Amino acid sequence: MDGETVLDSLKAQFPDAITQSEIDPKPPYIVCANVSRDRIVDICSYLKDELQFDRLSGITSVDFPDANKFEVVYFIASYEHSVIVKLNADVPRDDNPSIDTVTAVWWHANWYEREVHEMMGIYFNGHPEMTVLVLGDDMMGDWPLRKDYEMYPGRVDAKYPYEDDNVSIVGEWPLEKKPWPAKRYYLE
Repeated sequence: MDGETVLDSLKAQFPDAITQSEIDPKPPYIVCANVSRDRIVDICSYLKDELQFDRLSGITSVDFPDANKFEVVYFIASYEHSVIVKLNADVPRDDNPSIDTVTAVWWHANWYEREVHEMMGIYFNGHPEMTVLVLGDDMMGDWPLRKDYEMYPGRVDAKYPYEDDNVSIVGEWPLEKKPWPAKRYYLE
């Protein structure tokens, strides 16, 4: 199955849900489509059940504050054919941005959706367990990957100031200079 067949099948099945689409002409063939967020579960189920796209490779999100929206991006692959599908679903950037969960289609979407929720604040309706993965309690609700995120007042980031690296210091920190390690340790 090639990219055009996949895209034609998606457009025929969901004519009202596919707004824009294109195909990368070089292998691996990537089918990119903007889809309606209200139909994301139906489209993903169709891809898995009818077109043998049985591998969800990832879910991420992008913040577009000037356009007042988020994009939730799904990367879906197949073991049967060398086509990758990238679905973009626009989510309004309002007080409670949300989209339906696809955990009923791919169980491991659980982890990807939890990470997107934790870092961007996009809620996944119907998700079985929207618990914290990475952030501490003091940072929950700050949404650190949003473009309007500001660090805590008074917090300054800095790299370790090695002897030959004085440029990377961002703020004044009472840190001692450290030499580069003389010996590197690697797992055998």
